[in-house]
Amino acid sequence: MGSLLPNSSGLFERALEASYASRWDSLAGAVAAIRTAKLVSPPPSFLPFLIYEYGLGELTPYVPNLYTLVVGREGVKWQRLRGTLAAVKKGLGWIGYTATLEDQWHGRAYWNSTQLRFPDLPAADHPDLERIEGITALSIPKRSNLRRGVFQCDAGPVVLDGCRLEECLLERESGVAVTSAGTLWSFGRTTSVDHVLTEAEGTAIGNWIAPPEDTGLKWAEMTYPWQTATFPWAENAATQRRSLMAAWFAGQIVYATLKAGDGSVIGHRRCRAVHPVNLTVGGVYQFAAATYQPAAGGTSVYIEAMTDFEDADGITAESVELTIGAVRVDGVPPGRLWLSASELSGGHPIAVAPSNLPLRATVREQLKFLVRF
Repeated sequence: MGSLLPNSSGLFERALEASYASRWDSLAGAVAAIRTAKLVSPPPSFLPFLIYEYGLGELTPYVPNLYTLVVGREGVKWQRLRGTLAAVKKGLGWIGYTATLEDQWHGRAYWNSTQLRFPDLPAADHPDLERIEGITALSIPKRSNLRRGVFQCDAGPVVLDGCRLEECLLERESGVAVTSAGTLWSFGRTTSVDHVLTEAEGTAIGNWIAPPEDTGLKWAEMTYPWQTATFPWAENAATQRRSLMAAWFAGQIVYATLKAGDGSVIGHRRCRAVHPVNLTVGGVYQFAAATYQPAAGGTSVYIEAMTDFEDADGITAESVELTIGAVRVDGVPPGRLWLSASELSGGHPIAVAPSNLPLRATVREQLKFLVRF
C-alpha cells in the first residue's frame, strides 16, 4: 500500500505510518465488521436498540428470536406489508406456521372478522396460540378482527334468514377460547384403530363364535337372537359368523377409554356411532382410505367417539381402547358423555392400541375403531 502522507510530512510521520504497515490486514477486517454489524450479524447487545430504531417493539412478545426481525431487515419489510395477506404470511412464517385467511360473510354482524385455517395442527396451545394471535392481529387491516382458528374440526353457525332465532340461538360456532384476547380455537385430530377381535375378548364380552368347520355353523349352539340372522341362508359359514358377531354390537353402550402411560384412566367418552357395516363406495363413514356403510348383515363394526373441548388438558394418552359392558355409578346423569375414572365401573376392554395423544383443551379427539371378526 502506498503512503497516504503529503510530501511535506516529516520523518516522525513517515516512521509512524510505516509502523502500522503490518496491521492493515487486521484493520481492514475491523472496517468490514463495522459496516455489517448493524444489518448482517449484530451482536446481542445491539438488538434492543435496533428493535427500537425500526419500531418493532410491538412484535417482541410474539417472536421468540429477535434476530429474525433484524437480520435482512425482515421486520422493516413486514411493516411495509402491514394490512395485507402477505404480512400475515410473513409474520406467521417467523414462528414456523402457515395459514389461510377466510373473511366472514358480509351479511354477518361481525362482517369485519376473519379466521385462520391451518393445514396442520398447531404444535401446542401455549405459547404458540398467543404468538399466532398476536402476530395476526398486528398484520391484518386495522378494521379487521381475528375471530377464530380452525383445523379439521369446523362447525360453523347456522345460516337462515336473519330472524331473531338465528341471531340469538344459532350464532354459535365450534371452538374454545384459551387466550386473553378471546379468540376461538377449533382443532380436531383423528386416531384410527383397526382391530381383529380375539377369542379372549369375545369370550369376556359374551360375543364369540368359534370359526366354523366345513360343516358350517351349528344353530343348536347359537345364543344369538333370530332377528340378527339377516344374511341369506346360502351364505358361507364364515360370513354368517361375522354377521352374527357384528350384529351383537348394535344397541350396545360402548365407551372409548383413554389411559396415561402408567395405566391410569384419563377418562371415558361415550361412543356416538356403533354400527355393523360393509365396505362400499361412497359410504357415510370413512376409515383410513376406505368408506363403510351401515347395513343389516354387516360383517364388521364401525365404532366412533369424539371428545369435546376441554374434556382433558395437559396429559398424554398413551393408549386407547373400547370398554364394553360398563355401567355408570350412582348419581352420574345418563346424558353425560365424558366420564372420569371414578364415574364408570365394570366393563371389559377390547381393541387396546398404543397411542401418543397430547390431550389439549382446544383439540377434539376423533377416535375411530373398525372391529373385524
